[in-house]
Amino acid sequence: MSRLHLAVILAAGALPSAGAAQETRMVVSAAPARVALTVYRAAYARGDIDRANPRGFAMVTETRKVRLPRGRAELRFEGVAEGIVPVSAVIEGLPGGTIEKNRDARLLSPASLVDGTLGREVTITRTDKATGRRASEDATIVAGPQQGVVLRTQKGIEALRCSGLPEKLAFGAVPPGLSSKPVLSVTTDSPSARTVTVRLSYLASGFDWRASYVATQAADGRTLDLFGWLTLANGNGQAFPQAEVNAVAGRLHRVATPQLQAAIARLRMSCFPLGTTTSDLTSRNAPQQEIIVTARRRFEEAPPPLAVAMAAPPPPPPPPEDLGDLKLYRVPERVTVAPRAQKQVALLTRGNIPFERRYRRAVSPWQMLDGAPTAVVLVLHNESNAGLGLALPQGTTALYAQATAGRQLLGLGTLTDRAEGETFRLSAGTSTQVLATQKPLAQREMLVTISNANPFPVSVEIPIGSPGQKITAQGENLPQTDGVATWSRSLAAGEEAQLRYSY
Repeated sequence: MSRLHLAVILAAGALPSAGAAQETRMVVSAAPARVALTVYRAAYARGDIDRANPRGFAMVTETRKVRLPRGRAELRFEGVAEGIVPVSAVIEGLPGGTIEKNRDARLLSPASLVDGTLGREVTITRTDKATGRRASEDATIVAGPQQGVVLRTQKGIEALRCSGLPEKLAFGAVPPGLSSKPVLSVTTDSPSARTVTVRLSYLASGFDWRASYVATQAADGRTLDLFGWLTLANGNGQAFPQAEVNAVAGRLHRVATPQLQAAIARLRMSCFPLGTTTSDLTSRNAPQQEIIVTARRRFEEAPPPLAVAMAAPPPPPPPPEDLGDLKLYRVPERVTVAPRAQKQVALLTRGNIPFERRYRRAVSPWQMLDGAPTAVVLVLHNESNAGLGLALPQGTTALYAQATAGRQLLGLGTLTDRAEGETFRLSAGTSTQVLATQKPLAQREMLVTISNANPFPVSVEIPIGSPGQKITAQGENLPQTDGVATWSRSLAAGEEAQLRYSY
């Protein structure tokens, strides 16, 4: 063999094998350095947010710093939202790109802890109810967690929690592959070892938001101050500290996609009929005890969300921005969004807004009324010269009045999305001084009578029928308000008026 051939063979032997070249190293990113949330309301949302299951979603954008080795690595993003939609994840900043991505749903729980410790040694501790003394011994988990846990001790095979004594298991370590946080893992191949800034964006379910408006009527009875709250709900088990929060108003065209929720299995304990192989204990229901790790970390249900405290309002955000046909509201300061909780931030504040007081009673053409009370509403014009002039997202309304006895509630209501230039109403209670009566005159003909018993003039609105329904009034032209034919009339003190119409 020539020296040249020998050199080639030696060089070839020095090359790494294909298996070594494909070795994948693990890199863990425990938490983002910066996070932003853009929250979208639940489709066709009405009323309050469903605290147990918020039905909106969010675009979550996380900025993370990671140290990548040279070659192939599995990068694990811990602490992503439980409701993440893995196919929506977009990762920017990886020099080697993304080869594949996975959502690891195996979270640390009592059941997964038992499942991951099958065949391994644990410590069982029993407490004598009479003496309070504790006795510990080594045991091996031979079955579980379905239906129950079966142990092998020095005394034989037995079912956990069937001895009649308080029992607990202690585990020496957490089994590999389990995480206390939801994980999105991606495989990448970096041309060199380096520290990079990665931007992870994804859609996640389990979010929602609503607007809540608080109006205070001035003592002059002509103007009011309007303050808006934005209530943000997070149904995920993850906190988003110091997040940049945006809220989007409007209705999206959405197609249902499967959601991958966190798979946290529950551990159900039940006694086996034979008790243990070394005793004659009869079967009984298992008492609720705890399973803990050596570090005494307890696995308990998450506490219910605390009620949102009404703090002093912070500075309001800037006016909404156009996002196509949608509106985007920016929260001016970073806020911490707690897990399974709600957060309130300022949405808007306006003062000295003029309004018109009207009395309103909607009627159906076939409805019989005899002195029915009317609703008092405050009509506002969403225009800049009227102190507003900005898009108002749908939400709840509460109207108060300043009185000698203090601030008094006048009415509660709801508000639909209102664009700039539109008119909207605030509920201000019910009046028994302005009444409406309706009776039939002939087939498909009705007579409406309104009366004012107040010592001052009033403006009355009577919407008739449903949107788009043809209503023809005798001697009057009925304009449409929100698609409904509406009779509007001013009544002096003690005056009465009538309208005859057909449908």
